Amino acid sequence: MQITRIQNRKQTERDIEITIVKEERFVMALFLMLFLTITIIFPNVSHGAEKKIKKQPVQKEVKEAVVITGSNIQASLGKAEEYLKKGDSDSSLRVFIKIYDYTKEVLTTIGIVQSQYEMLFNDSAIGQNEKEDIFIKLNRIKQLTPKYTNIKIASAYNIGYIYSKKGDSEKARTFLSEVLEATPFSTKQSSLWMKSKTLLLDLYGLEGEF
Repeated sequence: MQITRIQNRKQTERDIEITIVKEERFVMALFLMLFLTITIIFPNVSHGAEKKIKKQPVQKEVKEAVVITGSNIQASLGKAEEYLKKGDSDSSLRVFIKIYDYTKEVLTTIGIVQSQYEMLFNDSAIGQNEKEDIFIKLNRIKQLTPKYTNIKIASAYNIGYIYSKKGDSEKARTFLSEVLEATPFSTKQSSLWMKSKTLLLDLYGLEGEF
């Protein structure tokens, strides 16, 4: 009788253990089904713990198109010089070329208009009021000409200087020769004429010769 009780108790314990195992397996199966369902519906969830956030590529600074006008030419000149001081020769060259082209076109236009105004001013057929108006405009032209000439020469020198540093001797010589022709002669080492001459002789392999 005692043996039978022991056997019954052991059987009961085994039944309980089997039931627990079945329940654990059921819960695990239910969890897996739930996880798979979520994964199918929301595929990104399954990689949540492992997936690394991809860094967005850093966009390079987009250089704005340089548009030179009479109102911003001084600021643009300062910007080009600032680029050069910081070692950004490409940006500096880009702005200096824009300034050079602008001043060259302005000076060409000024020359054409000035010659026409002078012819008209000396025409005895025009009235006094019109002559006075032309006289005022000619004075403005006389003020603008040296301003834009100096900016053009300064830009030409910097363009030549940057090209020489980049190893483009041909372009450098073209701009530096223009500076040498347009700049007043000076023996001062700090003068634009002397600096242009020094750079040119260096490009020709004649540094210190004359």
